Amino acid sequence: MTADNTIHALLAGLEATDPGDWRRRAARIAWIKETIAAFRQAQEEMDERCSAAVGTVSEEEFERLCEEEEAKVELFRGPLFALRDHGLWPRHLYWSL
Repeated sequence: MTADNTIHALLAGLEATDPGDWRRRAARIAWIKETIAAFRQAQEEMDERCSAAVGTVSEEEFERLCEEEEAKVELFRGPLFALRDHGLWPRHLYWSL
């Protein structure tokens, strides 16, 4: 575990009892950072594509484009909101460590 991850865990009041606990926490912190970065990137790309399409395509085409872009964003938002709202981590962060 990196010093940064250890500090985050300690500041959160987490006490690891074994190396597996530390690895799981480090993996969860890494997953959050990576998923938030991907979410932000997808959101920015959606905003750019939808903004560029305003006034250049039909209303139906615009709606289709925005729905497609929203689906890309949802790939990241869904798991983040499941964690925030229900404390649900992706399966691999429970069992694979």
